[in-house]
Amino acid sequence: MYSLLSTKEHQGSSDCEAALLDHDEIDLNDTRNTLNEKDHSTIRFLDLLFRDTSTRFLHSLSKAASSFRNGEWYFTPSELLPAWWKWTESPPPKLHPTSWLGGLRGIAALIVFFHHSSQIWLRGLRPGYGSSPEAYHIMQLPVLRIFFSGGAMVSIFFVISGYVLGTKPLRLARQGWQLELLENLSSSAFRRGPRLFIPCIVSTFITAMFAMTGVFVTEGVARQYPRAGTLWEQLASWVHETLWFVNPFAGGTVFEDNLWTIPTEFQGSLLVFLCVLGLSRCRNKVRLGCLMALIAYWLWFGYWATVLFLGGMVIADIGHGRNLPIDGALKTKCNHRMRTAAHGFLIFVAMFLLSMPEYDEAVTSSWGYVTLSTVLTPASWGSHFSPGRWWPCLSSMMLVAVIDHAGAESLFQRIFTFRFPQYLGRISFSLYLCHGATIYSLGLRTVNFFVGIFGSQTYLQYGSALVVSAMIVIPILFWLSGVFTVVVDRGAVMLSRKMMEY
Repeated sequence: MYSLLSTKEHQGSSDCEAALLDHDEIDLNDTRNTLNEKDHSTIRFLDLLFRDTSTRFLHSLSKAASSFRNGEWYFTPSELLPAWWKWTESPPPKLHPTSWLGGLRGIAALIVFFHHSSQIWLRGLRPGYGSSPEAYHIMQLPVLRIFFSGGAMVSIFFVISGYVLGTKPLRLARQGWQLELLENLSSSAFRRGPRLFIPCIVSTFITAMFAMTGVFVTEGVARQYPRAGTLWEQLASWVHETLWFVNPFAGGTVFEDNLWTIPTEFQGSLLVFLCVLGLSRCRNKVRLGCLMALIAYWLWFGYWATVLFLGGMVIADIGHGRNLPIDGALKTKCNHRMRTAAHGFLIFVAMFLLSMPEYDEAVTSSWGYVTLSTVLTPASWGSHFSPGRWWPCLSSMMLVAVIDHAGAESLFQRIFTFRFPQYLGRISFSLYLCHGATIYSLGLRTVNFFVGIFGSQTYLQYGSALVVSAMIVIPILFWLSGVFTVVVDRGAVMLSRKMMEY
């Protein structure tokens, strides 16, 4: 009996243990199955994501390749021809309310080219009028010398950028479209970096490669383009400089001194987006008041670039509120000729201040600028930045504000919507990127060649050499800038948009 009971108990305990083991195995198998299902679902998700992304990328690449084979690229071969080759055949540019800003930017970029050219070939015209017994040339007079005032044109660039970048988001903020505003700011902030830096990276790479060929003149010039001993050393130097250059808080690059403005441009762009985002829910008057307070604060401490970006923002915001009753009343009371005369006078004053010589060009003894450069320039600016930025900072905002207020029907805006200023506006960024390398390669060699033919003993001989050289160099520079605009600048814009899609 005992053996039977013990046998039954043993069988029962064995059955229980087997049941428990079976139960544990079932739980373990269920757990493994659950984990396997999760793993498989994760793998399937990653696989689908990878396939979708790679498929979209390969599809885009295949589409681009087929388009290139079929001649349907983002540019056509005819666009690579010089502008003067097809000037009469091309239709007039399509204009929009802010087209005059593009024309103004184009003229400013051309003046920057004149500025850097005069530092090499016309150094005698750089000092202000009357600053020395030799400084009495007509082109040294105030307003006329604006054609050599490249530093002031940089201020205009920054004001225009603040205006253009703030126009659409400020309009959306005034209309109360917060969702559309956030989408616009997100897209603009994402695309701004590639839009600015990709063309600069390409241009500096081309410059670095051409420097190895010895195309740049190095004797008797202040600017020297780096040239390493080997190609690999040159590439390593370019990569190091590029990694430093794309840092928005860094400076420029040794492969193009003029690009010191690009990181500043990026900083100012992000500041505009941040200010619009932070003040988008404020009432219009409160937003303008806050912006004016920020401008006054940074103006006091000498942060001229920050002031210029916010100044352009303020001008754009005020422009959106032009339909106020008080503005209409003023327009009905003021005579059209009086308004035109007032705008013309203010533009003349702005040009007078923009043509102010720089501090290393004897501005403190130049006719018309002695008091402005000494008594009326804040002492605080001398401790932060060059005091020569004070009046160009104020006058550039004044110029853009007056032209903007004059209206689309005024001559002051229409003059910048003509075909040539609009053409310069389209290639302005590329012109700014390409003019330095062109001056120190083709420009210097061409001028030296014709000076050897005409001579330089008299003003007529030297002037003839410069005029003939300019007739050759300037059209080539415009053509190179146009090609760079079509191939690189437009490609950077399209690439930044494609990056947004992913």
